[in-house]
Order: sequence, then C-alpha cells, then structure tokens
Amino acid sequence: MVSIDNVSVKYKKTILKEVNIEASKGECIGLLGLNGSGKSTLLSAIAGLKKPSSGRIKIEGKTGFVTQENALIDELNAYDNLLMWTSFKKDEIMKALNGPELSMLKVTDYINVKVRNMSGGMKKRLALASVLITGPDILLMDEPLAALDIPAKQDILKFIDVFKQGGGTIFIASHDEGVFDHCDKVYHLKDGKCTLLDKSTRVSQIVI
Repeated sequence: MVSIDNVSVKYKKTILKEVNIEASKGECIGLLGLNGSGKSTLLSAIAGLKKPSSGRIKIEGKTGFVTQENALIDELNAYDNLLMWTSFKKDEIMKALNGPELSMLKVTDYINVKVRNMSGGMKKRLALASVLITGPDILLMDEPLAALDIPAKQDILKFIDVFKQGGGTIFIASHDEGVFDHCDKVYHLKDGKCTLLDKSTRVSQIVI
C-alpha cells in the first residue's frame, strides 16, 4: 500500500535521512519524535506535497491528509465546509456522514454550526470528515489528538480502529502515548533518522 524506500529530504539542512517504511492494508504506522524531527515532513512527502531529495515513495490507493492546522473556514458551518472538499450534493453528504465510518465522528450533531463557534474536538472531527468523505485508502494524521478533551480523543481513537478494520492504512504523527497503543508499528524520528521500535518497548521509555 505504501512503500518508502531510502527517502531523504533536504532543505538548508537534512531533515530526513534514508527513511525506509513499508505499510500494508489495515496497518497503522506511528511516528514519534520531537517538534522538528521530520514527522510532518515525512507525512507531507507521502502526501506528495514535498518532493524527496532522494529515494522513492510508492503509493497504491488514494491518500487523505489531516493536517495539524484544521483547514476549515471559520465563517462557514460544517455542511458548507464539507461542500468545499467534495462534489457531493447535500443528500449525498448526509448519507456519507451517516455511514459506518463517518457516523462515529458525530458531525451531523452540529452540521449547521459555524466553525468559529465549535469546540476543538468538533473542529477536529469535521476536519477528519472533510478528508474521509473523499474516500481515501491511506490516511495521514498529524497530531490528531492535540488539544482534545477525553471524549473527543476516544472518538478519534475508535475511528482509527474502524478504519484499520476496513482495510485502510494510517500514518499518525503524535506525542500522545495513547495513540501508539492503536499502531501496529511505531517509528522513532531523531536527527533525521527513522528507527523502528521493538514491540516490547514502551513509548514512554523513549528519550525523544
């Protein structure tokens, strides 16, 4: 589904050095590291937004990217924001939101609320729905639990499990240890290098 082969990314300095990751259908890949370690850069490279300096990324399927900064328009309500991301008509949008994957995000509960009046959790769920409504096979998530309360975190984590069970592939960059309990593999990014952690290693034990 996703093959990252000896990928390096350089700007003024080297951000990523010869990264190698293989991700299959139904697999969740966690990316752990400090700010500036290259997590977001790697996600952007997978999404095709940043070109590797060397190496190759092979993607099989459609990719959706949920960035850390919610790409939402404050003056519009949830429904109008969703219209920006799809060619669906209103009845098709509502059908998708009530489907097996999107229903757990509960966007229909605030479909007419303007973004500026939403909580952080509502915005995060809407941002995720705006990506999922296009039907991606591969989901890239940058700090999906940042600044969320416990119920909102539980909704996102539940969604991650359902997306995997449906055969979707997920890459998650996060500092939140709870996320990595839902990952099949966790990679540690430091000094440009990407290292696969042993399954017996707890994330809390890693000096990032």
